[in-house]
Amino acid sequence: MLLGRKTDNNLLEQTNREESKLTYALIDNSTLTAVQRISGDVLTKSKDSVDTDIVALENYLQAILFYDRIVAVDDYIPAHRDSRISAFPNIEFLDKDTYNLAEIEVQAKDKADSLQPKIKGGEFVNEDFKKLIELLQTHIICTWDINSSVYHLNLKSLSDDPSEFNKYGNIAAAIFSELNDASELGQKTNGNVQLVDRFGRPIGTNYKVPGAKWGDKSGASSGEASEAIKAFVAALVWLANRSIFYSLSAKYLKADTFLYPIRQAYQQTYMSQTCNYGFDYVKNIVDHFSSTASEDLINIHKAGLVGATSTSLPMFSAWLAKETGDPSKIIESAYNIRDNPEFVESREQLREIRRLFDESEIAIANKAVLKIVTDFNKSSTNLRVKYGLKTRQGVPVTKLVHVYNTYAAVNGLPKAPAYNFKIKLPDFLYNLKKPRGFNAVYRNLTNDLSTVWSLGDARDILGSKVVQEKGARVYSPKQEQPRFSKAHSQFKSPM
Repeated sequence: MLLGRKTDNNLLEQTNREESKLTYALIDNSTLTAVQRISGDVLTKSKDSVDTDIVALENYLQAILFYDRIVAVDDYIPAHRDSRISAFPNIEFLDKDTYNLAEIEVQAKDKADSLQPKIKGGEFVNEDFKKLIELLQTHIICTWDINSSVYHLNLKSLSDDPSEFNKYGNIAAAIFSELNDASELGQKTNGNVQLVDRFGRPIGTNYKVPGAKWGDKSGASSGEASEAIKAFVAALVWLANRSIFYSLSAKYLKADTFLYPIRQAYQQTYMSQTCNYGFDYVKNIVDHFSSTASEDLINIHKAGLVGATSTSLPMFSAWLAKETGDPSKIIESAYNIRDNPEFVESREQLREIRRLFDESEIAIANKAVLKIVTDFNKSSTNLRVKYGLKTRQGVPVTKLVHVYNTYAAVNGLPKAPAYNFKIKLPDFLYNLKKPRGFNAVYRNLTNDLSTVWSLGDARDILGSKVVQEKGARVYSPKQEQPRFSKAHSQFKSPM
């Protein structure tokens, strides 16, 4: 009996060791909602969000094809919780209270609430949002616009190029969608923002717009920030809240994050600050990995805290759209091809890369990882041949970019709550003897949106089931041409 029990324990330990080697993707509910908008199961408030939702779908497909398991936080709208879980039967949903994630949620809220949004001379100047906008490679400006004899501060895209304006519309819609996410979770977020004009003077009650051409000689009267700006700021605060929450949860759960694209962008700036490897490192990774033609990329931070790998992949969403002709069948089809030999091999290679980063110092792991990455990139070449969709611009590709933060780097993050060993832990939490870092998946949203726009017929199929909510309040993007940004007219003035 004792021998049998010992054997059972050995088998259990062996199973746990095998499970601990698996790779896990943590996906947020915002991404799952985007997937359901593409499939037509959930209404969209704005057609401007479709292209970003397609990027989110591609993110989810990469998680399905290249990770062993996918997990999500079980915090969806109570009224629709059961239908959400049944819609994604292959995802393991984790209860917040059971796994101490509620404690992490408090930490994320405290950090987001401590942000001090500030607009000066028409632009965000607080570091968090300023760097986010820079990383998104877009230029947002605020100007005073006349409405009902009063100047109101409005949000605009500073651009001449129509494609730049389209990108701004996509990004703005993605940011505003955060308010819907907060509402679904029964949360309210603050839209307060400090306003300072271009001369450094605070904007408050009885403020007069300097140099305004409309109104009396003493200057036109002004109102306050428009409802759009207040909503935009509130959405940015919630965006920060969720990005931080999933970053800390990923560290705690030892999973890799696959977040809604706009959240991934904020996560990149948050990680660069808290893990002390600098915003330039993140920006260079996103810029370099999204534009270079080289396939065997590895970038190691000089302090030895961070490693990054990049692989070019075909747009699986485009290929599956053409194969199925129906966006509602794409996820099922992805699971059907998931066990094809090329994906099994790729998952093994990614698993080994993760193991090397976990068990070795970055500098030591680099040489071994480089060989595997080179092999993985050979596999990705075959994937592009087999699953690449040919368009007029060639085969559209996207990047699977992993930025690995060592344990030393993630020490900069807030302390996680203790594990609750009284309950059954997820498989990936069994092997806790050695502290580990975690991966974050990075994207260049600008490049991904451009790729979506080039998909032609596949893009039409992917957006074919999207249904817009009737009567939904949406933000209508406005454009400000750079040459007029500092000029006064009868209808507007610079901030």
